Amino acid sequence: MANVILFLFSVFSPCQATVLVLYKDGSLQKEVGGGQRCGVLLDKTCFYAEKGGQVSDQGYMLHLEQQDVLFPVVSVQVFGGHVIHEVIISETLKAGDQVQLFVDEAQRLACMVNHTATHLLNFALRQVLGDGIEQRGSQVTAERLRFDVSTKAPIKTEQLQETEAVIQEIIQRNELVYTAEVPIQLTNGVQGLRKLDEVYPDLARVVSVGVPVERVLALESQAAMDTSVELCCGTHLQRTGAIEDLTIISERQLVKGVSHIIAVTGEQARQAREAGQSLAKEVDSLSLRVKQGEASLVGAQRLSREVGHLIDTVENMAMPQGLKRELHATLRALQRVANSAIRKRETKLAAEKVPNLLAKHSNQPVIIDTIPVESPSILMKVVNQLCDKVPGASVMLLSPQASGKVFCACQVPKSLLPVFSAADWALAVCTLMGGKAGGSGVVARGSGSTNDLQLVLTAALEYAKNKL
Repeated sequence: MANVILFLFSVFSPCQATVLVLYKDGSLQKEVGGGQRCGVLLDKTCFYAEKGGQVSDQGYMLHLEQQDVLFPVVSVQVFGGHVIHEVIISETLKAGDQVQLFVDEAQRLACMVNHTATHLLNFALRQVLGDGIEQRGSQVTAERLRFDVSTKAPIKTEQLQETEAVIQEIIQRNELVYTAEVPIQLTNGVQGLRKLDEVYPDLARVVSVGVPVERVLALESQAAMDTSVELCCGTHLQRTGAIEDLTIISERQLVKGVSHIIAVTGEQARQAREAGQSLAKEVDSLSLRVKQGEASLVGAQRLSREVGHLIDTVENMAMPQGLKRELHATLRALQRVANSAIRKRETKLAAEKVPNLLAKHSNQPVIIDTIPVESPSILMKVVNQLCDKVPGASVMLLSPQASGKVFCACQVPKSLLPVFSAADWALAVCTLMGGKAGGSGVVARGSGSTNDLQLVLTAALEYAKNKL
């Protein structure tokens, strides 16, 4: 069995290979029947196996004697120096069979774009943040790239924008991407060369953007200080212009000191920018409406919900991270304005209920009654304002709703604690209505439902009298 596998992934052309052995259910097999999934070891391959942070190629095999039958290749991994193709066996496949391999070209090309873009991101971050940063991991897929980097401080919005600008300039210059396999000892001491803290093979692959590898490796060369030069086994573009565009759509610290960056390229980057601009217009429009305000409580609540919905939309939308942060800050400020408007309207509506209650219960030590209100928040504000007008009074108000639910809110003077607690009072009354309540010793609220509201009011009064 061959220990050295010949890789032909520098081109997209299919290649012909021989099945050496199959692997299924933890054992090597010479034959696997159709309708199963197994590992296939070949004498050579044009598929890129997952490594270096880049996902594997996908594609399919054709049996040379049954060319109407496809064998999908879903992933390719390296185990013990052997390249194993994870294949869905459509028809029986045996050791010795001749197959032709076809790489999914679109997926391969997308990975090439994103891998080269990852190198540019690494270089740009060093240019903007300085040499104190260190790569902590990466992942390259056809859809996006992820780059983890240690930083001395959280990355600011303007630094993300500067990083993108550096990358855009390199893309626009359409630099050549040079690669060469060289003895690893030749890379020692090369200033600016990016390598991970891992063991590299004796023959390492250098990927250099815009500068030939021989210039990078020249004695006392400073070339790697001014461009992207890394040791890398992944697939790459021939020129940076094929990236077309790049935007960072997410940056956050999963752990202190390590930034987790996600970026997209090409058409996805363009779509992310367009989505961001579209949402920016929505935020501008909503901002104007919030500042103008709504006359009614219902209108103010609707505006607040719209702000909340737009916050969620911005959070979940793939868009430039810098713009996302700006929109988030704007929307959070709008949310505070909208919520303040709601509180003001609720306070006004509550104030309209207080005069009648004062006239009905003036100077009574315990005030228990029912009033129509739209929400538990307004009911609580009525209780608060009534207690301000009648210092020393213990107040409980109930508000039956059309749905059958009954809101409850109460307040007692601090001087009556701990003998008489608002939380206990509300809990006793709401439990009687089959509901729940919570709060502090001074203020509490809850809800329940009942067909006999008078019975509940009587029980609330009896509870208060027993405590007083």
